[in-house]
Amino acid sequence: MEYDIYSALEPLGHPVVWGGFDDAEGFPRITLQMISNSTRYTLKDRAGNETARIQVNVYAETYEEMMLAARQVSQTLTGFRGGSVIRCKEISRRDGPAESGGDVIRLQQLDFRVRYRA
Repeated sequence: MEYDIYSALEPLGHPVVWGGFDDAEGFPRITLQMISNSTRYTLKDRAGNETARIQVNVYAETYEEMMLAARQVSQTLTGFRGGSVIRCKEISRRDGPAESGGDVIRLQQLDFRVRYRA
């Protein structure tokens, strides 16, 4: 599932990574992380489909860049199906500053519920 989400966002042209960037990258940039995961089980084994909550952080130097990149992410992932991903739905959005070495970087966090085949 992680590779499928990453592959869907990569064509947007912004640096994308799971977790955090090891080296400095340009802006806007996108980080992904799994916040929670729910697995269903049958009497014998896992049921096969799982649901995860994925947080997508969009960082940019200006408010306009942040909003444009966040809109691109939302449009790309909302309703996304491909590979192991069955369905993707945006469930919340928050924004605010992310202070970094004296510079104020704009941040928007988008949460998605992702249903996928394990």
